[in-house]
Amino acid sequence: MGTVVSGGAELQVGAASVDITPNKAVALWGQFGLRLSTKPDTPLTANVVALQSGDAKITLVSLDLLQLPEVVVQAIRDAVAKKDASINVKDMVLTATHTHTAPVLTPGTPGIPVNDQTMTVEETIAWVADKISDGVVAAWKNVAPGKMSYGLDRNSIGFGRRAVYADGTAAMYGQTDRADFMNLEGMDDDDVGSIFLFDQQDRVKAVIVNVTCPSQVVEGQTSINADFWLPVRDKLKGRYGEGVVVLGWGGAAGDMSPRPLLHKAANERMRKLRGINEMQELARRIDLSVSQTFDAVQKEKFADPVLKCVTVTLQLPLSKISEDQYQKAKADFERVMAQVEKDPSCAPQVAFMARDWHHGVVQRYEELQKNPAATYPVEIHVVRLGDVAICSNPFELFCEYGIRIKARSKATQTFILQMSGFGSYLPTARAQAAGSYSAIPQSNVIGPDGGQMLVDKTVEIIDGLWK
Repeated sequence: MGTVVSGGAELQVGAASVDITPNKAVALWGQFGLRLSTKPDTPLTANVVALQSGDAKITLVSLDLLQLPEVVVQAIRDAVAKKDASINVKDMVLTATHTHTAPVLTPGTPGIPVNDQTMTVEETIAWVADKISDGVVAAWKNVAPGKMSYGLDRNSIGFGRRAVYADGTAAMYGQTDRADFMNLEGMDDDDVGSIFLFDQQDRVKAVIVNVTCPSQVVEGQTSINADFWLPVRDKLKGRYGEGVVVLGWGGAAGDMSPRPLLHKAANERMRKLRGINEMQELARRIDLSVSQTFDAVQKEKFADPVLKCVTVTLQLPLSKISEDQYQKAKADFERVMAQVEKDPSCAPQVAFMARDWHHGVVQRYEELQKNPAATYPVEIHVVRLGDVAICSNPFELFCEYGIRIKARSKATQTFILQMSGFGSYLPTARAQAAGSYSAIPQSNVIGPDGGQMLVDKTVEIIDGLWK
């Protein structure tokens, strides 16, 4: 298919970045145990691009957060609508970078201290929604005629994190120096996709970067941290200007990690020789790819690209659970609850496992017994920007699903955005058969059947936007 260079109205571009760091201590999200951050290591930011062409208005928002439960998405939409009713919140594409050092955003999370120095989850949601909405409104206030360009480079940013062994089992972050190690499961996606947005004088206004990797270098620490996207932003702002807004998008990376399982000693040696840490190494690679892409594609800018957005809610089938899996989850749930009854002081550490981990499997099994066709509602967005497709999903989506969408897409370049919602893993059939965290029933709400439905529907929407 040839490149679409025009066909829309004049492109209007706005951009803004705002600090969303809580001003009190917060519980951190992304590990099983309770972690309390009293002082941030780095700020968390919301980075926003507003696009308009004719009647079409699209807002793209990248957030230094773990994921976006439905209550958070609604709070952000409500805050934006209250401040500026002219903004179309339905076509606002929100994504999280999936840092494990951002605040908990699930109401009812137990164990968080209740005092004047610590934010409750509800207070945190209200805080971040207010700050994010400020960024969205600010981006729309500075909308002005502009241009866009886009391009692709390749670099190793995300790496497969599920090791497969001779008996067919797999383990996330499994050892690769074992005699029975066979391979890393799944596919790699080394695409580094970039979208550049300019004003009418060809000055860079915003840079959007898409890599198939979660933001999880320092995932286990006990302080707020934006992870590798912070040094990436610093690199790109140093290159294109301090006022440039940088959006980081994570692709289909449910089985990917920024920390490679292979060649650990060689990678560590090279970082030492360069005098940089793991986050700075990722920033170096991303900066290299983005800058080389920029050098090539700035020769081709588009002032009137087609702009369209389709937002739909899919009803995806709940992942099936066997009788054995149900009985095991039920027994584990009862064991954990007995542990809490015996020693109430351990409740904050095990409550997640009891409530959301094992009990979630029990509840889903019982629901499927009553209704084998039970589904879960999932909102997705598909945006056409010139000959670029931008596709969102709420999952920690295994890489293979993103590859399937890209391979079938009619767009010249396709961007996959995960973590636009509640963030359950969505594994492949191969991963489910191999087991381990991320592919067991406790880790996912939707299974491979739903994953293929997501792929098919996304591709169908893309096809419709290119007719």
